[in-house]
Amino acid sequence: MSGTDSTSPGDALAADIGALLAPLTAAMGADETGYTHHVLRVLELCDLVAPPGVPRPSDRTEFRVAAVFHDLGIWSAGTFDYLPPSIALAEAHLRETDAAELIPTVTAMIEHHHKLRHAGAADDPVEIFRRADAVDVELALLGRFGVRRRGYRALARRYPDAGFHRRLVTLAGQRLRTHPTSPLPMLEW
Repeated sequence: MSGTDSTSPGDALAADIGALLAPLTAAMGADETGYTHHVLRVLELCDLVAPPGVPRPSDRTEFRVAAVFHDLGIWSAGTFDYLPPSIALAEAHLRETDAAELIPTVTAMIEHHHKLRHAGAADDPVEIFRRADAVDVELALLGRFGVRRRGYRALARRYPDAGFHRRLVTLAGQRLRTHPTSPLPMLEW
């Protein structure tokens, strides 16, 4: 065994996120890989959309926790109105890990990650997270916030979709049939 660590930052991030998601994988079932890869893409996109001078988001606890839990209510509560259960999971995790001081920031990051307008200044964690999630959900086709398509494609090769976007479309279609007046309850102006 050599004395050097050949683990790349991406590998370390994936291992850390895998450990955070491990207790929740049963709830995700067949969607586990797709969601895990979405979380990893969002975290790396946070690094890309953050303005210069902002500490690297993917290294920060509030970003990692928000990324892991932001959509989990889909599976844990079995609903497409998933923001409240996702926030509850994140809050419980932060309390269990003695990081309750991050609850207001993480709650705002999750609650406003589908906001259609700005959620703060470009260096605000809520806005960074909102932009990163939007780039991934939209496959970098619409507002890219400075992320080059080539960079997004490389990120998608590293963390393949694994059916995540197809699952979102299926869930949106089911929600539309059952709640035609509220098909996308997570959207916010």
